Amino acid sequence: MLVQLPRLSSSLRDPVDVDQAYLQRKIILQNNNSKPRRSGNPLDESELARKIVHGWEQASAEVRQVYKQFVGAVVELIDAEMPSEDFHEVALTAYRLFGVLLEDDSDKKISEKKQELQKVIGHAISDANMRKVASLAQQLLGFQPDGHVLEKHVNGIGDEVEFGADLDFQAPARFLLDVSLDGGELLDEESGGPSSSLSEEWYEQNDSTNFHSGSDGEKFNLSWLRDSCDRIVRASTSQLSRDELAMAICRVLDSDKPGEEIAGDLLDLVGDSAFETVQDLITHRRQLVDAIHHGLTVLKSEKVNPNSQSRMPSYGTQVIVQTESGKKIDKLRRKEEKRNKRGTEYGPESEMLTTSFSSLLQASDRRSPFDDLIGSGQGSHSLPVTALPQGTVRNHYKGYEEVIIPPTPTAPMKPGEKLIDIKELDDFAQAAFIGYKSLNRIQSRIFQTVYYTNENILVCAPTGAGKTNIAMISILHEIGQHFKDGYLHKDEFKIVYVAPMKALAAEVTSAFSHRLAPLNMTVRELTGDMQLSKNELEETQMIVTTPEKWDVITRKSSDMSLSMLVKLLIIDEVHLLNDDRGPVIEALVARTLRQVESTQTMIRIVGLSATLPNYLEVAQFLRVNPETGLFFFDSSYRPVPLAQQYIGISEQNFASRNELLNEICYKKVVDSLRRGHQVMVFVHSRKDTAKTAEKLVELARKYDDLEIFRNEAHPQFSLIKKEVVKSRNKDLVELFEFGFGVHHAGMLRADRGLTERLFSDGILKVLVCTATLAWGVNLPAHTVVIKYFGACSERSFHLRDGCCNAKHDDHS
Repeated sequence: MLVQLPRLSSSLRDPVDVDQAYLQRKIILQNNNSKPRRSGNPLDESELARKIVHGWEQASAEVRQVYKQFVGAVVELIDAEMPSEDFHEVALTAYRLFGVLLEDDSDKKISEKKQELQKVIGHAISDANMRKVASLAQQLLGFQPDGHVLEKHVNGIGDEVEFGADLDFQAPARFLLDVSLDGGELLDEESGGPSSSLSEEWYEQNDSTNFHSGSDGEKFNLSWLRDSCDRIVRASTSQLSRDELAMAICRVLDSDKPGEEIAGDLLDLVGDSAFETVQDLITHRRQLVDAIHHGLTVLKSEKVNPNSQSRMPSYGTQVIVQTESGKKIDKLRRKEEKRNKRGTEYGPESEMLTTSFSSLLQASDRRSPFDDLIGSGQGSHSLPVTALPQGTVRNHYKGYEEVIIPPTPTAPMKPGEKLIDIKELDDFAQAAFIGYKSLNRIQSRIFQTVYYTNENILVCAPTGAGKTNIAMISILHEIGQHFKDGYLHKDEFKIVYVAPMKALAAEVTSAFSHRLAPLNMTVRELTGDMQLSKNELEETQMIVTTPEKWDVITRKSSDMSLSMLVKLLIIDEVHLLNDDRGPVIEALVARTLRQVESTQTMIRIVGLSATLPNYLEVAQFLRVNPETGLFFFDSSYRPVPLAQQYIGISEQNFASRNELLNEICYKKVVDSLRRGHQVMVFVHSRKDTAKTAEKLVELARKYDDLEIFRNEAHPQFSLIKKEVVKSRNKDLVELFEFGFGVHHAGMLRADRGLTERLFSDGILKVLVCTATLAWGVNLPAHTVVIKYFGACSERSFHLRDGCCNAKHDDHS
């Protein structure tokens, strides 16, 4: 029930000009916003300088020079990329610690404060840089006037910010308190009997015109809006019909107006007597707007779907030959279609003007394909988790929360589904599958299309599902077409394999060269690092290249001799269309399709990708027939089920957040090692590889867990140690003693290869690396930790999907 809280009489308050106070506050905030914002450059004359140096605007050139030297020393002390806010906190902490007059035993004082500053920065710091910062901080102190206090600015409160401007304001519920009937005794005790009884009497008198229906547990959707509008219309408080009133409310809720204007418009529509309904509309506006957008999306998809399928090509390699008159007719038809669609593509506003509320209500009630993929947390404080598999758990801890997504169960074998034996392939094709007994499930499902037809193919499957062998099957099909009288005519065709990175191109070249050697096929790499002469290109049957390199080669229209021989184009990681390199891949595909149409020759396109949400659009772009050439496999086809854990740190203090991040990372690493599994930890920069590994070693020493990381019992440990000691990489040698390794593009190729071999052989238990390892090296691990600040990028999810493909029997 709703009870009106007692309000103070206006006679007890001092007269206040609300409008004048509002204007004054607005002027103050505008002045604050008009001031130049601080940039990411720590040497800029920003707010940091004003906090450290008293009277910064009037400071002399000598003071400014010392300040810049101090900031430069702090940058050397951190020795890593850091957001400007966190850098300011480190600089202020350093000045607070060392900007004091030290006694004769200054060395002892500096050593005592070193630990505190290391906690803020998050890693060990050198004594030389520490002494430099301390010396410059004392010089700055000498220029400060007596009595200058830094604590006021360290806390982040200055004279320029209006008191209370940084507080989150929550709109009052119009002095109404929603309580249950059981809480009546509590109200009587707190507010007194007469006041409570008077409030209940007032509520009962106004109950006849109160349309409030927001009881606990009620679902606020368009059905609730329809019922509320029905009650308002029956009470004769609106001149509109029920559907007209509901549609008008939907337009108001979906507008871009401020909240106060929306509340005023809603009161004008429903009347003052339905004030509580307006309160519910404002409170649950987000749910209602989501329902409106869902209904509009369903209605729009119903209009588009009937015509979208007909635009798909009927054959994967179809070549259309038209006359000039036919082309003109098609052009006029497309213009007419665009002209007709132009009036209906101006967004939700125009759609709502032509949509009735009844159709919008029916569309919003229809279930989405993702409605069945909803999980919720356990416990009284758990929050709903939408668009996630069932069984998802969301746990809250001090300073962070964790979302645990269980692995997707493996899809069972369908009736009649069987694995293709290698013996069913042609004799020459079996030579490329030495050591294989049969194809896996995904390869067997698409074998007929890939091996026996010329259809364009798009395969969307999880990493580790065997997409490389799918490319091999398509290569063998192309080779089989040029086998004549038991002889392979190698000068009639070229096969191009487009890999996303040079490191991956080198690995693909090595793997395919070994497997195609029995067929006397020449496979060469063509990248920025590996150039080929004209004679070498003529002798090569399979070219492994990168998108940028092949774009440069095919762009030269004067020399078409190489591109005219291409019969098969394999694009690996085609989901990079959504990346920065997407335009290059688009140009390659468009140029290939143009060549097919102009020369009337066939070039087969095979696209390999991770799971895509819009695979139909990508298939249409690659001219893939969706009925015969498009294959989509979800995570249930992963060879190793993938369990995921997402951890979000809510701690605001930089030092505490950094410490908590390292503690959580260490905990996840140790949990995996105790189960006997290796771990890969991905960080965002090269410098962070060694720093993170050193921090993990420090925590292992703190908790006395070093024996878990060491692997001195390995039979080859002594031999490998002699080889590691010869390396010039200091981090590689020092971390090897503790079972840690680092890997990034800045290391020598020999050191990277040694690290990869040590981790693959199980001598290194923890490998701290950068994102490039997931692209270029097939180095699987059971557990992958992505240690990043801020929001995860798409590459983070590629790391998650690309590295958890170890050949184990349990979950990754």
